[in-house]
Amino acid sequence: MDSPFSFSDDYALVFQQRIRAFRENLDLESKCEARGEDRISQLPDAVLRHILSFLPSTKCVVRTSILSTRWKHIWAYVPNLYLDDEEFFSSADFVAFVDRVLLVRDSSAIQKFHLHFNYCHTEDFSRIDGWIRTAVSCNVVELDLSVDSDGEEMFELPISLLTCETLKVLSLMSMFIINVPTSGCFPSLKFLHLHFTVNCGYQTSMDLFDIPVLEHLSIYGDLEDNLLDFKISAPELKTLRIDMYSSDDLHWLYNFSIDAPKLEKLDLKGGSLSNFSLKNTKSLVEADIKLYLDRNEYYVGEDSVNRATEFLAGISMVKYLSLSWGIYEACTVPAFDNLSKLTLFLDGSHWWKFLMKLLERSPNLECLVIDDGFYPPRRQLEAEMIELPEKKEEVFELTKQEVEMRIDREYRMFLNWIAPESVPNCLLSHLKTISIKGFKGKAYIIYLDEMELTKYLLKNCRVLEKMTIYTPGLWRGTKEDIYSEISMFEWGSKTVQVELIEKLFYRC
Repeated sequence: MDSPFSFSDDYALVFQQRIRAFRENLDLESKCEARGEDRISQLPDAVLRHILSFLPSTKCVVRTSILSTRWKHIWAYVPNLYLDDEEFFSSADFVAFVDRVLLVRDSSAIQKFHLHFNYCHTEDFSRIDGWIRTAVSCNVVELDLSVDSDGEEMFELPISLLTCETLKVLSLMSMFIINVPTSGCFPSLKFLHLHFTVNCGYQTSMDLFDIPVLEHLSIYGDLEDNLLDFKISAPELKTLRIDMYSSDDLHWLYNFSIDAPKLEKLDLKGGSLSNFSLKNTKSLVEADIKLYLDRNEYYVGEDSVNRATEFLAGISMVKYLSLSWGIYEACTVPAFDNLSKLTLFLDGSHWWKFLMKLLERSPNLECLVIDDGFYPPRRQLEAEMIELPEKKEEVFELTKQEVEMRIDREYRMFLNWIAPESVPNCLLSHLKTISIKGFKGKAYIIYLDEMELTKYLLKNCRVLEKMTIYTPGLWRGTKEDIYSEISMFEWGSKTVQVELIEKLFYRC
């Protein structure tokens, strides 16, 4: 039996119902506006607390209590607390405010507790200890803590925090004393952020053992000429990031001992290489190492070279490696049998020697990125251009072959490149993609090696599929001229595609 309603009739009925609902909603809003009704205040308490948790500080949250009777006590149950003494005129005002907030809250749960008291006195330590104990009793999940006093003493973290069962994220933004209990610490902690700062002591030691579920650890800061001994044992640690700056390049004063059998990613930045002891890191997959000083093997000592050799051996199992060449040119390169992608950051000359060492020791490499991250100002680049004959008469008097020979002679004067005796195996059988960033061409006297390297790679990479060259700008010749020159090289792969992309990366 056919339905008494057609499709068009159903559509018309639904449309009429929606129009009626829309008009009723407009009437309700009009009535609310006429009565001056506050519809936000009609929201459930849980929704209001969630909205207030996004305000930048607890001081702002407390101010909402004056809006109406409805809002008077809402702030006291907001799960996130952001307390910073910089918002107050004096330490006494800040202490009184925090005391009142925690008193009114009673035992309601705390999700995030941000406590920064950087202008305190040593006599305030007992008060801070009590605040942290209160947060622990309220099942705090995330803690961001910074305590800096006007004296030489450092604040000691309470044992209740070290054994807190609910704490999952901890950020220590200043120096603390941590006396780890024999039974281990931080039973539920997964994220740990440590910020080391200069203190009055000459040596800083931190031993963190048996953190059972820690997965992510980041360490950063500047200790200047202070000693640092840092030891950690974390069976579940997956990522480790260390960014330690030293204006005096005294990273040899920093000692790191890492025992992490499940470590997958290592991110290291700094002026030079610290003393590293990497234990049980066979699961390491990715390493990003950027060190910016000690670039020349002639200016580094034997200790630095040995330290670099030992460090490379400790990360030799990685599949993805980003590396600034630094002092590594002089060290012994281990076998990187698992390495699939290599990114090498350049700064200076003779970098190609270290690159060739890596290629020789990476038999399964498939992707290579060469990144000259330092782009000189235009004036410097223009000054570095090879001076070619300027007088037309002089050029006219020379044959074409003589001109080419003269240019080649000028070119070879500044060339450091020496082709290796044997071709690395990865070039013959595995390397498929190459990217060269910051390519400046042989018109510039300190960048001549990159053209020879490009020529060498194109000739010897038998399975190469794609080469992409990024150039920061060309004054002598166009992009087409550079491609024309490259196309004259011998290409070992019949299927390779070469792409030139002009991008201006220059500093001011």
